Amino acid sequence: MDVSSFSRGFLFFLALIFSNIAFAYQNDSYLYQNEYLRFAQSYLSLLQDLPTDRLSSLPADKQATCTQRYNGILKDGVIDIRVALGYFDWTTGSAVGSYGLSPSIDLGAYASLRDTLTDRCHGNLRFCGFKSDSRNPYVFTRTVSLFGKTYPVRLEMHFSSATEFFAANTGQYSSQQQQRTQFMDSFFANALQNADATFYFGHSRNGGGPDFAPPRLMKNNKVDYKGYYEVVRPGFKKVMAALSNPDKQTPIFGLMSCDSRDHFAGPLRKLAPHTGIITSTAVLNLDQVYTAMIGAIDAILRGQCQQGFYKELRMTPGNQEHITMDGMFE
Repeated sequence: MDVSSFSRGFLFFLALIFSNIAFAYQNDSYLYQNEYLRFAQSYLSLLQDLPTDRLSSLPADKQATCTQRYNGILKDGVIDIRVALGYFDWTTGSAVGSYGLSPSIDLGAYASLRDTLTDRCHGNLRFCGFKSDSRNPYVFTRTVSLFGKTYPVRLEMHFSSATEFFAANTGQYSSQQQQRTQFMDSFFANALQNADATFYFGHSRNGGGPDFAPPRLMKNNKVDYKGYYEVVRPGFKKVMAALSNPDKQTPIFGLMSCDSRDHFAGPLRKLAPHTGIITSTAVLNLDQVYTAMIGAIDAILRGQCQQGFYKELRMTPGNQEHITMDGMFE
């Protein structure tokens, strides 16, 4: 699908400014970055020896459904993948060490994914070997061979938090945070309409997400689910609006957040029946949705069909129990 110019120009300039604010806060690594890296490395070690489906060896009906899924992705000659990292606050109701109240861990996720994407490849892996675009540090490129042809891949990824610190994002840098949230809303909506595959990694907000803004807290400093997110559902309304045009719906949508199947899948399947969705079935540990996203992207880049794709999502016992997909190859 065509990559619009929205992510370039002024919005891209704003994103660079905001990232510099965030990067100035840490000299070494971001909160949870090393944990994310360990999750990724452990999961990739399971994926690297996993075989890639051979289309010609599949039964005719399986070949047809696999070909149908990838035809829409490959028809313009570019595989366009976009990853939106939500405002991933670690909200406990009290301070988290020196980070204070509700620190953000989406910057750590971005740094880990960047390092993992640009690492060298091992075995059959495709979630590797990317190069950072010199004109846009949020864009990563490589080529892959699918079904006997070579295709360029463009993966664009952004995070939501202006800094790791809730107090700064709602205080000193509140204006920058608001603009970054607006940028992420636009980036995500554009991806849902134009990308070949769109992934959200963040909070479900009990059905009020996807969310790219600092959390709304109650007086006890815990997230206001009952009074706001479950009632207003601001993020999901934006998703439904973005997908309202049946001619502009991402072919693959990964909702890598807690209990996303129950929160979002039903209405999404009705509105976008031709979009394959990847969801979770419970409140999960962080590593489960994170590694499932890595597996899904690797599967796309291999051209995996139903069996191979499902395996890549579910290489660990936790993922086997709680990660699922609907409408992908049915």
